[in-house]
Amino acid sequence: MRADALLNRALWARMQLLRWTHWRPFVTAATHPADTQTRFLLRLLRRNRDTRFGREHGFAAIRSYADFAAAVPVQTYETLRPYIEDQERTGEPALNAERPVMYARTSGTTGEAKLIPILRETIRQHKRSQAIQSYVQFSADARAYYGRFLAIVSPAEEGTLASGTPYGSTSGFMYENMPAIAKTKYVLPYQVFGIADYDLKYLLILRLAVTHEDVTHIACANPSTLVKLLSVLDVSRSALLHDITRGTFSRADELSAEVRAVVGPRLSCTPKRVAELRTILGSPRPTFGALWPELRLVSTWTGGSCRIPLASVRPALPPGARVVELGYLSSEFRGTLVADVERNAGTPTIHENFFEFVERDDWDGGRKVFRTIEQIEQGKEYYIVPTTGTGLYRYFMNDIVRVTGSFHATPTIEFVQKGKGVTNITGEKLYESQVIDAVRSTEDETGLASGFFLMLADANRQVYRLVVECATPTETWRTNTLGSIERKLGESNVEYAAKRASGRLQHLELLPVRPGTGDAYKRHCLRQGQREGQFKLIVLQYQSDCAFPFADFRVDVPRDRAT
Repeated sequence: MRADALLNRALWARMQLLRWTHWRPFVTAATHPADTQTRFLLRLLRRNRDTRFGREHGFAAIRSYADFAAAVPVQTYETLRPYIEDQERTGEPALNAERPVMYARTSGTTGEAKLIPILRETIRQHKRSQAIQSYVQFSADARAYYGRFLAIVSPAEEGTLASGTPYGSTSGFMYENMPAIAKTKYVLPYQVFGIADYDLKYLLILRLAVTHEDVTHIACANPSTLVKLLSVLDVSRSALLHDITRGTFSRADELSAEVRAVVGPRLSCTPKRVAELRTILGSPRPTFGALWPELRLVSTWTGGSCRIPLASVRPALPPGARVVELGYLSSEFRGTLVADVERNAGTPTIHENFFEFVERDDWDGGRKVFRTIEQIEQGKEYYIVPTTGTGLYRYFMNDIVRVTGSFHATPTIEFVQKGKGVTNITGEKLYESQVIDAVRSTEDETGLASGFFLMLADANRQVYRLVVECATPTETWRTNTLGSIERKLGESNVEYAAKRASGRLQHLELLPVRPGTGDAYKRHCLRQGQREGQFKLIVLQYQSDCAFPFADFRVDVPRDRAT
């Protein structure tokens, strides 16, 4: 029997084991959400009652959620930063009874990076969650697990603190430390993710991945990563074909000795695959479907602003491929597991975190009416306030989620947008989701899709400006696009319509920019400290908060010729 067939049999057997050891307990927890949440909260508080934060907030005396809410005010990273930094500097259990083994590093609102503690227990939880997610996906389509995996993550270690404790990404840590038998399924060696040169890394990812015709599963946090791969594939297909036919990588001298050593044995390609790639890469616009016709599953973020790049990716997939939600997760915590891939329904991780919610309008109106998991209602939108196993107590994420249904007795949620994806120039309170819907609906009407767009609110001039990629804009396109989007924004937001009608808001402006601007903007954000794997485009933001020079990428709009 072939080695891959034996491996797939072992994989099948492991999935059956996971059903009983991981999946069934998860279902039991979801059947009794209130009890599950209470047990988790009290267990967490008992474990950390002797920490400095625990003593200051009376953890030892807390016996219920009501006690907890009364004793602990809502926290932000800045209120917790002193505990995290003191704990790392002195070793004192300021926030966690267990000393962190690493930190997840992400950009902060003040410009200073946030360091999220990762404990040994956190890593155990991540492994358990990943096992549950794998079981669900395998149950939905086993063939997605019988081929090879193309997964793209951030490095596990991006640096070290003065104390010597590393910081990086938990996804990278999980990838680097997966069992040896599982690594045989993955086409990329971990060392590739540490390449600092953005273009070099993606070219090498493609060079290694295209040699395999049996990729059945692609996973990455943000679909903009897949947009980037398609772009590199398009412009570099001749160079790729040149290297593939010779078994080389033309930019190998730019790689470190460690990366060259691990990549070298992976550059060979069968004569059959070389012949296939001559045809595929010789076509005008090669796609993922052409490269990997057996591709069954793409795991990525599908909601919020990620719908924008995902719309560009879907046509490049083979007809049978399914796009499944990766789940609501961030550097701070993993918020959901997708227990139903048919609905892409995210079930909150109630066995690992405690959840509170405040209705969107209540929070925005200054009314902090908190609800627990069993009290939220389908169809409503809430700010989410988790308490995590890593010591982020009543932590305001500035994330808005929507309740989509239920899994057993537990409500399911999806990410809608960051709270900061809301602007208010004259009282209109425009939401990012309304902008996305208006632009996408307009594109459906016109048949012209943009690869990138965002809206800037200029409070000084009382005007919104839509920045949109367009190679050859025309005056007719500008007029029709502006008219349609203005109309749709007015339909979805009555205050926007009222402010426009009264003249308090000026006419929407359109700034067409050349293709590639979205990628340049992402590079800018990464240079400012955002991590590639966690990058989320904020589609709606204030002009004053955006330092990127979009005007430098402007495309002139010629007037239509008279007929």
